[in-house]
Amino acid sequence: MRATTLVLCLLLPVQEEAIQKGTAPCRALRPSLDPELRKLLARFEFAEKEFPWQLKPLKDGDRVAVSWLTFPSAVQGELEENNTAWAKYWHPKEEAAGRRPAALLLHWLGGRYDTLEIIGQRLAENGVPALLLYLPHYGPRAAKDRSRREELLGADLERSFANLRQAVLDVRRAGDWLASRPWIEPSRVGIVGVSLGAIVGALSAGVDDRFGRSVFIIGGGDLAAIVFHGSKETSLQKRKLEEAGVTPERFRELSRGVEPLTYASRLRPEEILMINAESDEVIPRDSTLRLHEAAGRPEIRWFKGGHTAVVFMLGPVLKDILAHLGRRTEY
Repeated sequence: MRATTLVLCLLLPVQEEAIQKGTAPCRALRPSLDPELRKLLARFEFAEKEFPWQLKPLKDGDRVAVSWLTFPSAVQGELEENNTAWAKYWHPKEEAAGRRPAALLLHWLGGRYDTLEIIGQRLAENGVPALLLYLPHYGPRAAKDRSRREELLGADLERSFANLRQAVLDVRRAGDWLASRPWIEPSRVGIVGVSLGAIVGALSAGVDDRFGRSVFIIGGGDLAAIVFHGSKETSLQKRKLEEAGVTPERFRELSRGVEPLTYASRLRPEEILMINAESDEVIPRDSTLRLHEAAGRPEIRWFKGGHTAVVFMLGPVLKDILAHLGRRTEY
């Protein structure tokens, strides 16, 4: 027993030393010349100049190291679990000449992370650090008490829009952390979002145009059209909104501050790649085309099948992601 205790005591300092702690700067948004847009952007500014973070090793592979990153959410509320942002970080172990691009990964509405974990691993194996951020109320951020759990997007519009604002602020903070890493090129920190992650990603990259090359997969704009489209993913929300007398037009008025189309003009089309399904039953084709038009008509690629067919297209999609992130934008 004593020998075991001694070994544990000797291991504890090593474990503590392995946990990295530090602070990262909160970068200010680039201003807009449009007074109305400037007012909307003000809601996504940070009050703090920096934020603390902690990086805890999770797995040390031959080529890739995996860690947990945590930092305080930019929005603090009553639910303690949701006040800490969690992210899984894949970092290539081999040395590289110069600084690397990096990717911030954003997941879909259902909260399955396995596909994005595969993407994170593959990106790191190919020299691109990747950070999978859990959006508000997902994964480790979900309330332990199930009766207190809530969805990022629900029928309570005020709550949903507040959650989207928190998501964007946490995405910005995660991007600032990546940009602060000495081996990452700050101007080449991009977003790779799938479905809900593509919507949040387009919104975040429009709000904060410091994000570099980004890939939005099976996403779109016009939240009202997506919610009222009638897919099984949004059917409950649609029914409750209709029962409350909320029309698509009224929804558009209320959601302007968190609508990707509102900020899409701040995206640089040469840095955006859109990948969408030809027969998407969740994101209407018109919603995808509205975002495409508002963003300045970036490159868009269509694959056959519906919304979830992207899982079976993972190989080609991963190649597209790597090729897009690997290129430098010429200005």
